[in-house]
Amino acid sequence: MTARDVLLWIRGHKASTAGLVLVAAGCIALVGLSRRVHHLKPRAAAAGVAAPASGGAATAGDGKLTPSEQAGTEQNARSARMRSEFEGATSYLDFIQQAMSRPQEGGKFYALLAWKRCNDLTQHAGIAPEHTGDDGFHEASVALIEDIEKRCTGVLETWPSVDALYKVAMEQRGGRDFLLPANGRGIVVPAGRQTADADIDAALKTGDRWAAAEALQNNADFLDVGNSAGDDGVDRQLHEWGAEIVACELVSTCHGGIEVALHCVGTGDCAHDDYRDVILAKVPDTHRTIFDTMLAGMHQRVGLVPGADADKP
Repeated sequence: MTARDVLLWIRGHKASTAGLVLVAAGCIALVGLSRRVHHLKPRAAAAGVAAPASGGAATAGDGKLTPSEQAGTEQNARSARMRSEFEGATSYLDFIQQAMSRPQEGGKFYALLAWKRCNDLTQHAGIAPEHTGDDGFHEASVALIEDIEKRCTGVLETWPSVDALYKVAMEQRGGRDFLLPANGRGIVVPAGRQTADADIDAALKTGDRWAAAEALQNNADFLDVGNSAGDDGVDRQLHEWGAEIVACELVSTCHGGIEVALHCVGTGDCAHDDYRDVILAKVPDTHRTIFDTMLAGMHQRVGLVPGADADKP
């Protein structure tokens, strides 16, 4: 077939020719696209979703924890383990001695907290001769206080003051306890207005609810929350009561915990098994509105929903 014949054939078959050209063009485009896709780099995985391991270093957005995030996660896990040991310890003397050598787990902080719990027991003179309220709650409170007293055997004899324990704790090798504020402020060294916000922020940053509760109670007098009653003494008392409520919520001890048990056993008033009710009963009606605004400010300060325990929705 000559060139002239080909031209005549194309002119007589225009529609078919156009289709063939489109098909050929499409095939060429697909081949080109496949080559480009082959050379494209894979997209980074979405946040929170791990990308396939490639042997390279983790980068932002690849779903892997950065070194600092990994360290923080591991630290929180160690702190949670130490907290569990503190809450389940059958001998606080033994717990204190082994915890002080583990500062990176919050051991020195919890050693001091164990001492403080034992020292708190010295504030009640014994079991009140009579009690009102629920008999079952009274019996449970007596059993709890007796159990804590057994756990505290030898603690105050070995460590007559928190200063002595703190001195030994700080001399122990092992580094700084990340749950303790500088110089043990609030536990050993008195807290102050200039350091109050920094200490609370530092405690909240650890993610440990016991550290937050301790920092809040230690610095309650210096917090600028709510309205003033116009009397420094009244304001101080209202701040301390508010901090007690938020603290027991942070560590989930309001209901049936050691605070309300001590109140029941020591005073004989066992009408309430929730420490929040005990505190609220102390607030004069004339100051209830002021107290409520202070309490709301403290809840906001630590990021806690009013009336809710920290480990509950």
